[in-house]
Amino acid sequence: MKKVLTFVLAVLFAFSLAGVALAQDAGTSAAAPAKKVTKKKVAKKKAVRYSVVIGTVSSVDATANTVTVKGRKGEVTLNTTAKTVVKKGRKKITLADVKAGDKVYARYSKENGKDVAKLISVHTVVKKAKKAKKKAAAPAAK
Repeated sequence: MKKVLTFVLAVLFAFSLAGVALAQDAGTSAAAPAKKVTKKKVAKKKAVRYSVVIGTVSSVDATANTVTVKGRKGEVTLNTTAKTVVKKGRKKITLADVKAGDKVYARYSKENGKDVAKLISVHTVVKKAKKAKKKAAAPAAK
């Protein structure tokens, strides 16, 4: 009995949706005057392609807003803008805080023939000396 009742309710629901859809179509065609609708072409934005460089900072010029990073494929000079995010860990820093010799991850794109950085992330180096001292101290405790 439950199955039959469920089936009947499903059919009634489907007809009610179809009736609402037909009523809406009929209402819009009768109420709307015969105007020709033209679609405006919307200019689509091109998808921005980002490139990535991982390497060591060769030089930083805070006045010219450029950073030169030496990666596997050679040196890349990145221009920075006000929208460029520069961070160390989770903390935002300024371009002046980036020093030559820092390990960085940088994401950039080509704009007007220049490499413009969107993100420069300075990696902190974990010193292995602390781990070596802990390992050396552990056998001495036995």
